[in-house]
Amino acid sequence: MTNENVLSEQIKGSLEQALQAAADEADVSYLNVMQALVEDKADKYIKTAGVCPCPRCRIDVIALTLSKLPSKYVVLQRSDTVPMLSVYENRYSANVLSQLMAACEIVKKHPRHGTEDEPSRGIAFVR
Repeated sequence: MTNENVLSEQIKGSLEQALQAAADEADVSYLNVMQALVEDKADKYIKTAGVCPCPRCRIDVIALTLSKLPSKYVVLQRSDTVPMLSVYENRYSANVLSQLMAACEIVKKHPRHGTEDEPSRGIAFVR
């Protein structure tokens, strides 16, 4: 390696360490807003739609809903999570609700949880 490459790598390493230290000090994290909103509302709409509330059906509803929504990652301080979710909830609630209800209908028609006579089925909702 040339001296320039070594120096470049040292600078890069120093910058990465400085950025990590700043992130640690600021106590920041990333959050997929859509996932947080869907998980928060899932139980209510599963009950409203009459979907089986077992863990498998709940997870299927959430996974199907999230596969139809764009991900929306934000970086924020951990203490700002709840206020920030309120802002995004107002912005995306209609889209989240429509996809959540559509997923509930699909899972209701095609539940994948097992019964005593029939084992749980494998992967579904593959595009």
